[in-house]
Amino acid sequence: MRTPFRCRSALSALSALAAAVGLTVPSAPAHADSFLTPPTVVQVVAHQDDSILFMNPDIRKLYDFPMVTVFVTAGDATSQVGPGQAFADTCLYSQARDRGARAAAAELAGVGNPTWTRTPITVAGKVVEEDTLDQQPQLKLVFFKLHEAGDANFVGGRNRQAQLIDLYQFGDATGYHEATMGTLAADGGSDCEPQYQNQTYTKPQLTASLAALYARYGATVVYGMDPHLFPNDPGNLDHIGAGGFALDSTAAYPGPGSNGHVLLRPYRDYNISNEQSDIDAFNTALKHGDFLSYLGPNQVNDPGPDPNNDFYTPFYSRQQSRWPNGSVWTAQDSSGRLNAFAILRNQIQVWRESSPGGSWTGPTPIPGSAGMTPALAVTKDSNGRLRVFTTRLSDYQVMTVVQTATGAWGSWTALGNPNSSSDPTLVGDPAALTETNGNVTVFVRNLGTGISAKTLNPGAAWPTAWADLGGYQVRDDLAVGRAGSGAGELFAPSGAGILHWKQNSSGLWAQDSTPLTSAVVGKVQVSVANNADARAEIFYLNTNNPVVATQWTQTNGTWTRSPGLLGNSPPGLESVAAAVAGDGRISLAVRNSGGGVSMVSQTSPNAGFSSFWPDLGNVIVGAPALTVDAAGRLVVFAFELDGALHVARQTAPGTDSPFDDWQLAG
Repeated sequence: MRTPFRCRSALSALSALAAAVGLTVPSAPAHADSFLTPPTVVQVVAHQDDSILFMNPDIRKLYDFPMVTVFVTAGDATSQVGPGQAFADTCLYSQARDRGARAAAAELAGVGNPTWTRTPITVAGKVVEEDTLDQQPQLKLVFFKLHEAGDANFVGGRNRQAQLIDLYQFGDATGYHEATMGTLAADGGSDCEPQYQNQTYTKPQLTASLAALYARYGATVVYGMDPHLFPNDPGNLDHIGAGGFALDSTAAYPGPGSNGHVLLRPYRDYNISNEQSDIDAFNTALKHGDFLSYLGPNQVNDPGPDPNNDFYTPFYSRQQSRWPNGSVWTAQDSSGRLNAFAILRNQIQVWRESSPGGSWTGPTPIPGSAGMTPALAVTKDSNGRLRVFTTRLSDYQVMTVVQTATGAWGSWTALGNPNSSSDPTLVGDPAALTETNGNVTVFVRNLGTGISAKTLNPGAAWPTAWADLGGYQVRDDLAVGRAGSGAGELFAPSGAGILHWKQNSSGLWAQDSTPLTSAVVGKVQVSVANNADARAEIFYLNTNNPVVATQWTQTNGTWTRSPGLLGNSPPGLESVAAAVAGDGRISLAVRNSGGGVSMVSQTSPNAGFSSFWPDLGNVIVGAPALTVDAAGRLVVFAFELDGALHVARQTAPGTDSPFDDWQLAG
């Protein structure tokens, strides 16, 4: 057993006080449980400031655990090198940025006056630098020291030299390679560190070296960068290359002890500037301070960035996963058994109850699921069989697979891409709904940034054509639900606000004339639940705060048009999970700013929510999921730092029933 991360005595006192004044208190928190294997998080980034800017504050939650940050390039952009500049050569500049990375890591770890042990190590036949923080030796930095795209001395294409992105995209061509600092005379000669000079990496060699590092440290979670560049995206070529190599190397790594448990989590980078803030003021200030620590006094480590300009300041208040796992990745099948889905080691895996409400089996890979995005949608069709939807990384076709009567899985079906071949990358992550007439409809964002849909009629085959439902400036993270009448409802985050569609009496999808929200809170992931009187209600993180907000269908059938904020809501990270217990009350679960799971419930059916948010403990990866089992008990699902699925289940039906200890699933 490991010690719970949250103080339970304070929560018990709060519960007693609430009971004395007659308030409803949500279910009591669960204890932390045992890890499958000792957790280690490995971050793979391109430059020395990337994890600070793009994976923070998530990384701040992890510094009690072994964590390794891998810097693929030397960060040797030539703008700070030469006559009249801060550094005489690129080797000195990259070494200064390495110093900044050490300073920022120590700041994040809360270590004053840090010292580091710097050691050359060999992985897959290549020598890299491993730095260990002496005061907290579970924290390490690894430097590969490859040339970056901004170094004009290392010209892509010359002598089959390749920038990182070219090495990833075209590195299978014979002879393409990347070289370490000090390989070229122009790098700085005697200023370069000789133990790392004159090394070259082909694409297979760099992939193998990263996989060997994961094995060295027993990586259970890999944080990577966004491996794809989208139109009008101020992306960085090194970021994309590093993201691609994290994707491939994670697939090549069998997990600690070859147990298959390695969870990849890529993060968006420069393009988060186009989104609303989603980090609370406290963590925003900490993140700004982390970046200043990297820059050093008077920016001695990196004089290039202006930490207060319009380019850098948006990063401090934003952090977004490239493929957030959302809140709908569990479902109950026709036998009453719960199923959960996620990607481990580049394959979609399934966890399933051995009996309704019982122990867990899995994870078991769905055959043919390699190479899919981690964004999954799950629905139960009219035959009670589960259907999974995702997109394929190689061509962004929408893919689906259906469960057989025995609980096994059939063959994958490609549903195509509404963007045709013009620009397939703009297809969004799918959402899926089983309609009251048995139709199964899948929705995605299209090239025009609107919504496209495709519907399967019972007993028929998937049609070829996609229907265009309209909309504009739609982003990923679509959500679906049903109105009290049974009509389908679709919610789409967009630059204009949360857009809404509803099926009419003919089953056609009609869009509201105006968004449900203002544009300022419009780019958020939505979850849907129905009140006891069947009125639909949505939940999301209001980015102005950021705390949990809600809107609902009124008794006249119209939606409220301004968010209601839930009292005492903790600042959240990612989406809100929602489920309805047998007594008709809605419960919510969020990943809070401490990295754990907080919950809240309605005080009574069709009513408002309690102001108490007990923390169920643990530090999780991504968003939690929340559902109800065959016995009517609420069940919370979350991935922890061991790369495994963990489950907390109520001890008995009823919204106010306490949760049992967290359990390892499967």
